[in-house]
Amino acid sequence: YDETVKLFDVRCGECVMTLPAHSDPVTGVDFSPDGTCICSGSYDGLIRVWDTATGECLKTIYAEGNPAVGNVSFAPNGRYVLGGTLDSKLRLWDVTGRVGV
Repeated sequence: YDETVKLFDVRCGECVMTLPAHSDPVTGVDFSPDGTCICSGSYDGLIRVWDTATGECLKTIYAEGNPAVGNVSFAPNGRYVLGGTLDSKLRLWDVTGRVGV
């Protein structure tokens, strides 16, 4: 575990981008269905959404009480991110900037 998210070129096995993602170990990552974004979750209680082309953090989200995040996953439509937190809850966020869920 470390606090970064690394993107690799699977053709050659080289790391092409390292994102300084979190302040505690990263516990889960997922690509959006169209491959343009990555979401990452961490023991720091944050879920971040990243642009895969630029490495820019597009959004940072967290739950009330900031519980550690154990897993993250994009919905098949790419609009939502599901986060499993270590307080035994699943939370769903709209990451497109529309009205919250």
